[in-house]
Amino acid sequence: MRFIGLMLLLIGVNTFADNHLSPMMAIEHYFSSFNKEDRDALNQAADSPFIFVIGGEPSSYDRYGDGVDFAGLKASGWSYTLINSKELIYADDLTAAVRVNFSRFNESDAVISTTDSVYLLVRRDGEWKVKGGFMNGTLTLGK
Repeated sequence: MRFIGLMLLLIGVNTFADNHLSPMMAIEHYFSSFNKEDRDALNQAADSPFIFVIGGEPSSYDRYGDGVDFAGLKASGWSYTLINSKELIYADDLTAAVRVNFSRFNESDAVISTTDSVYLLVRRDGEWKVKGGFMNGTLTLGK
């Protein structure tokens, strides 16, 4: 019993020693900040420059907040976004890739779009930052 307790303590210390988000937690934080329409938090969660490739069309923004227009998103019917599934598909000490399937909903809780995406993350000063998003098809950023 003492051995199991020691092992759990060692695993817990190593896992949470730096109090930084994992790539999966960074994605969850990013989507939460998006739903709150919090540009400052999105800019903190993202690396600069931020890159989107949507439907094969690349775009780059100095900061993530420069690439999204929440008023335009609301005009398109958007109210909030939910992650349907996420999977860590690659990670090393400096980069990670997370596959995310998410849906956008309107105020009536009806799905208005569902998107398969891959997000690239980079580790900067010990913190995971979302560097870019890659999506097939069309997805509006409200602009």
